[in-house]
Parts: sequence; structure tokens; C-alpha cells
Amino acid sequence: MAKPDHRLSKVVTAHAIVMAGLSTAHSLRARGLRRTLLFATLGHAIPVLGEHLAVNVLRVLRHRTEPQLKGVPLAVALGWYNVAYGTLAVMESILNRAAPNKDQRSRTLLAPGTALVATSLDLLVDPFGLDLGLWEWSGDGAYATEIEGPNGKRGVPLLNFVGWLGLIASVTLAYQRLDHYDERTRLSQPGAAVSPEVGRTAALLLLPYYLPAVVWALKRRKPKYLLYSAPFSVAAGVALRGH
Repeated sequence: MAKPDHRLSKVVTAHAIVMAGLSTAHSLRARGLRRTLLFATLGHAIPVLGEHLAVNVLRVLRHRTEPQLKGVPLAVALGWYNVAYGTLAVMESILNRAAPNKDQRSRTLLAPGTALVATSLDLLVDPFGLDLGLWEWSGDGAYATEIEGPNGKRGVPLLNFVGWLGLIASVTLAYQRLDHYDERTRLSQPGAAVSPEVGRTAALLLLPYYLPAVVWALKRRKPKYLLYSAPFSVAAGVALRGH
């Protein structure tokens, strides 16, 4: 079966590499080297294991962009990290502003909040990528049934979004569990990971994933996907305001 246009594959991969570089630089400034390495390891390893399961074990998914390793494209591996990191930073900032003196409550809400926001973004991005021919599912899915993949199968399986919730929550929980950096020290530092400034710039890092999909939805006259991604757009808007 033919691969997508070679130029499109190159653009998608280059985009993921550039955004990974920007996300890493953002993390280094806000979190320091140790915590950046910790999140980068978890943010790549856990989702890639999930992709490997879907592609090579369950065989429900096939990616069509290059380069790949064992069926998992570089762009997809980096994309998971970029979205996971960006949504984590956005939610840390929002939750700290909502409950600045309730650290335990904020930490409890961080994993489900991050997973919800990231998954709502995928409710828009996944049909967009399917329509572009970046991936295909082995069977018809119950979501976005009017979108046909390169192999003629329609829609996105609900299992995809269950996977998003589980993988992003797992990355966040593992990061919280393994991060023993003192919370009071972190909050006292300029440009701390939970500051409005860091949340605002993290939201900007996510816009290159969101905005092309928005343009696609508007051009295809499918505004319902913008509604489905509302949790992401609301969180990004709150973070960008930074108040």
C-alpha cells in the first residue's frame, strides 16, 4: 500500500523534531536537567510501549509516515512527549493558581486533568491525521465514522481514546511518584514549573498541534470536532491569559 506523500511525511517529522527541541528547552528552563530527563524518559518510553502494543501485538493500527522503528514513527514517539509535556505544564500552572495553598489537592487532580486535556486534543487531531493518511486502523471505529482511512476503514476505535487517557495518566503519575524535588523550593524559584509564565509558554507549544487541525475542521465543515476538543481549548485559553 502506498505511503503518504513523501513531502508530507518529512514535514510531519520535522515538525515533531522542532517541537521536541522547544519542549525540552522549555522544560530545562522551568524544571532543570534532572526533572527534564525524568519526564522525557517517561514521556517517550510509556507511550512508545503503548504504540508497540497497538501496532505489533494487537495489530489494530498501522502508521504510514517515516522513519519508523518496529512500526512506530519518530514523529509519533516525539509527538506523545510534546503533547504530554505541554499539557502537564499547562495543568500544573492552572491547578496551582486555582488552589495555591492546597498542594496535595493539586497533585491529586494533575494526572486526571492532564489526561483529559490531552485526550480532548486528540479528539480533534486523530480524525485530522486519519484524513491526511498518516495512519490507518484495522477496522471501522465508532468515532468520526465519516472519515475514511487510507485502507478504506472508517472512523477511530474508542480504544484509541482509552489508550490516550491511560497512557497520559500513567506518564504523569509515574513522574509525580519519581519526582522527589522539594515543592516549596520549586515554588519559590522564578520561572517555576507551576508559574503562570511557564503555563502560558507551554500552551503556546501546543498550538502548532491544535491550530492546523482547527483549520482542517473548518475547511471540512466539521465544527463538532472543535466542540469535542473544548477541554483543551479552555485549558489553553486559561493558561494563555495567565491570571
